[in-house]
Amino acid sequence: MENKSELYDRRDCLRKILADYKEAQPTPVIHKRLCAALGLENHILKTTQRDLEALERIGEVRQVRQDSDQRANFWVWLGPALDLTLLPTEAVTLSAMLDHAARLGMQAPAQVLQKLRAHVDKVMSRVPFRKFDWAKRITTGTRFTVLKAGQFDPAHVDSIHDALFFNQPLKVTYLPRDAGGVECVYHLKPLALSYQDSNIYLSAYVLEEEWPEGCEPQPGARRGKYSSNGPGTFCALMLHRVVAIEDSSLYIPDPEDFDVNSLEAQRHLMTIHADEPVELRLRLGANLHNRLSENPLADQQVLTPLADGKWELRCSILDTQGLRLFLLANADEIEVLAPPVIRAHVRDAVRQAASFYAEDPTP
Repeated sequence: MENKSELYDRRDCLRKILADYKEAQPTPVIHKRLCAALGLENHILKTTQRDLEALERIGEVRQVRQDSDQRANFWVWLGPALDLTLLPTEAVTLSAMLDHAARLGMQAPAQVLQKLRAHVDKVMSRVPFRKFDWAKRITTGTRFTVLKAGQFDPAHVDSIHDALFFNQPLKVTYLPRDAGGVECVYHLKPLALSYQDSNIYLSAYVLEEEWPEGCEPQPGARRGKYSSNGPGTFCALMLHRVVAIEDSSLYIPDPEDFDVNSLEAQRHLMTIHADEPVELRLRLGANLHNRLSENPLADQQVLTPLADGKWELRCSILDTQGLRLFLLANADEIEVLAPPVIRAHVRDAVRQAASFYAEDPTP
């Protein structure tokens, strides 16, 4: 089986080679430059021809004419110019973006980012005026504790990317939550990847399931979160719970107009308690007023001073798991005035928490 990293390197090199030419070039000329650029030995012309045809299928190159003996194909570049030139200030910004994504759990296989990371570091190290360790001069982070990422197989991400690119179904062996350690198999169509909360989630449509005999969920049984919701349904799966990925022999069509940002798709990735935004009213202490006046909770929020020195915040916002976690994290400085369902949720959670601290823990 061909090494995917080598294939991607060859095709990236072909893009750069063709972008350098204003006129169409024959395959042998392009092949010779490719071999010289990558130090390829015993690399055959036919493979270069196939790579160029693959780039033609995605609209990045075009075969424009043939020479008089009808054997040498000519190719011209159609894509945008490829330019990784960065100013030092741009490199610092990009370095922070890469670090921030990694800190918040956006993991990627090393080979995906190592060239870009190395290029950024090289640009920053070449600044002629000052020489120091940029890692000690710029950082990213969050006030919240970020959980350690679940461990997944990078090869699984590659398989999902390929399936998305080529519109292929997959056969996924999975370890569902709340299934007693039983593995099952999903024949599914991968639809999107979501990087959040230190994990990677696969949005998918499951056509069929295969369970060990006697382990099938009972009809109508509640499924564990982040597992299949049953045959013929959408779901979200955790990449670190994927055991194996193979090609599926089943035909599974793409759903029309799928959007991972839609409310339907997001429901599988997080808890959303209502279809429509709620009218939220909060009473804020001074610290939260300062924070939310500079970092609004929602667009078009309104802050109004109250007679007791506190502030009232009003906004229209979806009632999500994230909103409720924010309110509970700041429960000592926020009183939920409306809607009643969120006020009751925070009240009950605070009462439960207080009951844990009613007495000192048993030694």
